[in-house]
Amino acid sequence: MRIELVTHTPDVETMVAVSMLTTTSGAQPSTLHERLLVNPGKVGEVVGRLEVQHGNVLEHNRLVWLVEATRDEVLDVMLDTRFLTFTGLGGDRWLMSGNLRAVAEYAAQKETEFTRALADSIGEAAPTIHAFIRRRSG
Repeated sequence: MRIELVTHTPDVETMVAVSMLTTTSGAQPSTLHERLLVNPGKVGEVVGRLEVQHGNVLEHNRLVWLVEATRDEVLDVMLDTRFLTFTGLGGDRWLMSGNLRAVAEYAAQKETEFTRALADSIGEAAPTIHAFIRRRSG
């Protein structure tokens, strides 16, 4: 299987930080978002405090990958997790979509070449969350 992240929610870690701060701050989400966009250090600090029990803050985003895999390989993933969705493009090419929570939970659930590649694929888009996932999965 080959996987490539092709697009994602812009400023995805900022969105996670806004989600985290919304539960503890009296500020409006749009105000938090504006403040965090100009302060990436604060984004890393907030997202770095991510805890497993607060996984729902990882749901406010969308990631889309191009996957090259056989139908049986895709079926295996679909049976493992219902939170990654696939659209066939013909042949062995698929679009897969999901959010950071789906990535984190699937990587923690199963250690395979695919889950490692999936986790690694978000490294540039969400480096702090990527590090969190890698720590959790060993």
